[in-house]
Amino acid sequence: MAVVAGVFLSGCAIKLSPPITGYTCCNLRPDYGWVSSTNMLGGAIVPAGEPVVIDTVKRDKYAYGTIGGDYVSLRDDTARSKEDMQRWMRQIVIPTDPKQTLASWSSDVQKAVYSAKVVVGMTRPQVLMSLSYPSRNDTKDLNANTWRYWTTQEDEPVDILFGADGTVSGFSGKPSAVRTVEFKR
Repeated sequence: MAVVAGVFLSGCAIKLSPPITGYTCCNLRPDYGWVSSTNMLGGAIVPAGEPVVIDTVKRDKYAYGTIGGDYVSLRDDTARSKEDMQRWMRQIVIPTDPKQTLASWSSDVQKAVYSAKVVVGMTRPQVLMSLSYPSRNDTKDLNANTWRYWTTQEDEPVDILFGADGTVSGFSGKPSAVRTVEFKR
């Protein structure tokens, strides 16, 4: 029976030729062995700029390959189609190393990004590199004045607030959730 199940499951997976290659756009958070589009903040970090090779996809929601030489599984929790999954993959796997851009930012912003945290005054691209993309279920428009993230601190939300100038103006959420994302200088 196990052999039949293995053959059935392997039939659903598609080997990509050529594989998707590039670099991690941003700090990613593996959650129970998966990098997920839900992006729960807290815990381990896969840093921005790690080399990526994605060679297998399955059921329009799952992808497999390596990041920084380590085997990884990726899951787009909000994907409704192959196009959704591909769009998310193009967001998190980018063709150029973001470390070059990171090096051009102020030392406070660099420290925040290396810590996967946010400091007031950061731009949207800087927040994306630091925290990755918020879940599409909670933040449908990246031009919105509020981005919602979820933390592993009791599954609490934290909102990143953007001012009229497009930079971070503050945070909203329980203090424990805000501590998960706020960089203290």
